[in-house]
Amino acid sequence: MGMQTDVKSAHLTASGTAFNGRTRLKSVSYRGNASDGYVRFRDGGSSGPILCELDVGTSDSFTIYVLLPGEGILFQTSLYVELSNVSATTVFYG
Repeated sequence: MGMQTDVKSAHLTASGTAFNGRTRLKSVSYRGNASDGYVRFRDGGSSGPILCELDVGTSDSFTIYVLLPGEGILFQTSLYVELSNVSATTVFYG
């Protein structure tokens, strides 16, 4: 059997820390606002390295769900989410 962990979620409407501590990003749901933008996931805060970036196009004014493969992406320090032209996001981590 693979690695088991409790999955939690955080909802953000602006850039910020989704979880302060070591965790894995499992999936994300986000809604654009009809402008080009992105969702960036950084390890360790707003100036930390970008571990994942998702583009938001001008036609993405609907909710998009992304399931990350394997065990997800490991964040050693904290899971920081940077939003640009995204009205809201929910991240699933554990």
